[in-house]
Amino acid sequence: MSDSSASLPSPEVPADGASAQPAAPRPRRGLIRRLVTPAIVLACVTGGAALSQQLRPKPAPETAEPHTDADAPPAPDAHPAPNAPPTPADRATAGRVNNSIRAASYSYALKLIRGAAPGAFGDEHQAAYREGLCLEGLNRLKEADAAYQKAEQDPNVGGWARATLGRARCAIDAGTLTEARALMDRVLLRSGHQECRGSKFREEVAYLRARVCVLELGSPAPLDPLNAGALAWPAMQVEPDVYLDWLASAESAASPSPDTGRDVVEVHADKDPQNPTVTLRLAKQPALDAVHALASAAQLEVSEDDTVAKLLADPVGPVEVERLPLGVVLTALTERARVKWEIKGRELLLAPAPYGTGPELTVQALRQALEVAAEHPAAAPMRVTLANLDARAGRFRVATLGYRQVFETVGHAPAAPHAAYNLGLMEMKAGNRKSAVARFFEVIDRAPGTTFAEFAWCWIGRSHLEDDAPEAARRAYVTAYNGNNKEAVSAAALGVCMCDLLTGNEGAVRELMADAKLSTREPHAMITNYYTALLRYRTAPSESRKELLFRAIDAADEGRALGPGGVYLTGRVYTELGLTREMCSLYEREVETARGPLALRMLYEVAERYDRLDARSAARARYLSVAAVDQYGLRARAELRLAALDARDGNGEDAVRRCWVLTKSKDVPLEDVLRVMGHGYELQGMYRAAADCFAGRLPE
Repeated sequence: MSDSSASLPSPEVPADGASAQPAAPRPRRGLIRRLVTPAIVLACVTGGAALSQQLRPKPAPETAEPHTDADAPPAPDAHPAPNAPPTPADRATAGRVNNSIRAASYSYALKLIRGAAPGAFGDEHQAAYREGLCLEGLNRLKEADAAYQKAEQDPNVGGWARATLGRARCAIDAGTLTEARALMDRVLLRSGHQECRGSKFREEVAYLRARVCVLELGSPAPLDPLNAGALAWPAMQVEPDVYLDWLASAESAASPSPDTGRDVVEVHADKDPQNPTVTLRLAKQPALDAVHALASAAQLEVSEDDTVAKLLADPVGPVEVERLPLGVVLTALTERARVKWEIKGRELLLAPAPYGTGPELTVQALRQALEVAAEHPAAAPMRVTLANLDARAGRFRVATLGYRQVFETVGHAPAAPHAAYNLGLMEMKAGNRKSAVARFFEVIDRAPGTTFAEFAWCWIGRSHLEDDAPEAARRAYVTAYNGNNKEAVSAAALGVCMCDLLTGNEGAVRELMADAKLSTREPHAMITNYYTALLRYRTAPSESRKELLFRAIDAADEGRALGPGGVYLTGRVYTELGLTREMCSLYEREVETARGPLALRMLYEVAERYDRLDARSAARARYLSVAAVDQYGLRARAELRLAALDARDGNGEDAVRRCWVLTKSKDVPLEDVLRVMGHGYELQGMYRAAADCFAGRLPE
């Protein structure tokens, strides 16, 4: 009746502001109209409904809807079939989910996935895979692993492989590296399947294997502006949003090797006989049988014992790989059983041992990953990590080339500041201070306000100090001191104090030591105790305080955490305490590795000490070294000392020759040069010229 009443005339409503008046009596004809009209409408409605019921086709018996109980669970076909074509609304939802995942909006994407219709993603396995990506991005690893396990039920091998690699990533993040290796091996051994063609599963497995090897090495030393050996290690982890597109596969129409229902084992040595590749099609079988089949095709004789046979008794497979390196396949077949292999000549040796990861194996894994996955999203972090391992092994030239490659090719990648920072440290180690300062300024420009930038100012200060420029070093340290990083502020405060101690500004040191918030990390604390003991001794010297100062110097490793500047300061403290022999020993050990003007100053002061002791041969050797290398003021001073030694040895001719060269230098006073020159002329019997020199005039 509600639908029918819509056709009835609406009652008249009085206009706004009009008074409601009683209705006038209507004629009898109006009453009849009010009674007849609803009856006609009701008859039309009921008659139309009956007619439509008669005209509706009756359902066939086999398609008639059965009687359902309200309390029964919904029938399987209550929702659209999972493989049914998605509707436009479903496609829109799937697009929003994919875009949200690509934007790393995991919470929003997860909400959309769990609220989407069953057929929004084509099938439930794709929805489960995306749910796993979201949960992995939210670091809900157990839930992500469960979602990936649902996605592993995908009958498509490519979908199964993507989900299994997701589980491997979760295992790595959870620290269960053995499980991660087993999952990676499963994917690798099926990477040649037709439904995996066009994917990057092999590249991903190589990357994950390298990442596991790096993690098994343990945590590296944290960054420290007082430790030149603490390199910057970029995170090799890739965000889950990348895997929505990176691991997408395009199904191939033709199988890489026709499936004839029999095992296929082929060894290809056409490109590199020393490192052949293999193609395998093996049914599920014990791992040892697969190894024997592979070794037989490679013309290798297997050597194993009963223990290895038991370890490799578990089945693997089906195995489907295409043109993978022999060593990669052997590792995938054996490492899950904790068996290692080695090829010696034509013999394949198998031994029961845990697959240990050392630095060299990690380097090998990284190089293999970069070879097969040069375009991987984590390629830049892998290159920096490989260069770090080369630097650890003492291969500094190779490490420098690796850092340069990252910095020059992907200068704006997140790993670029790591490469530039480490390259600056390598340049400092090689004595290229100008290049090091330039690299550190690049770090500051590319990553302003970061830990790298604040640490870079500390290293710039240290570089200036190695150039024997304490004023410039102090300015750089002050910049770092005004930063926000606690370690950088502490190291900068210690650097400022060192510069002030070298320039004699002891009052500023006392004030800064009272105000600065110094780190409690070991090298910082040791240098702080050193400074405190030195200031206490200078305030009131005593034997007990002198002994405490010696202990503090020894605990601080003679200031080596501050670089050559700290060693030079310690040598001056030794001289202040009358321990010139200790000063000489310290400086001579330092100049064996240190480079630059400050190292030459140390060598010059050692030569002066031998000169004062009249050890002429030792003094001459060191003066000659300074004169041959130094291009600044110390060269002229060393030449003048050599001229004085010549005069003391009675060699007036060489003394005069050196002095004539020094008359054009502004780095030594002319009166000092004339005094030595006069002695040289006197030894030659040229008294008039000697008199002119002693009178402060150059002889004619």
